[in-house]
Amino acid sequence: MNNVMGIALGGMRAAQQGVQVAAHNVANLATPDAQRLQLQRSSVEPGGVQAEVTTTAADPGAPLGDLLAAKAEVLAFAANATVIRRQDQMLGSLLDREA
Repeated sequence: MNNVMGIALGGMRAAQQGVQVAAHNVANLATPDAQRLQLQRSSVEPGGVQAEVTTTAADPGAPLGDLLAAKAEVLAFAANATVIRRQDQMLGSLLDREA
């Protein structure tokens, strides 16, 4: 059961970083020499995700993509939070049954 919690927490951290990257990119649209960032995700053992922020080339269609990415990250964060809540409820039910 702890593995489920770790996987979900890793997903929440990655989603939070994704929102921060999107916010950085949108906030710096008018900044001439601002670096555009992107989030690189990779799987980790025994499960979950690791995220790393890297720089990327300028993209004229990026503002819309950044806004959509931020929305997707918010949904991913909420989904992982739901997994944690359900895991907690299941554990509570098991403990209640054994008591």
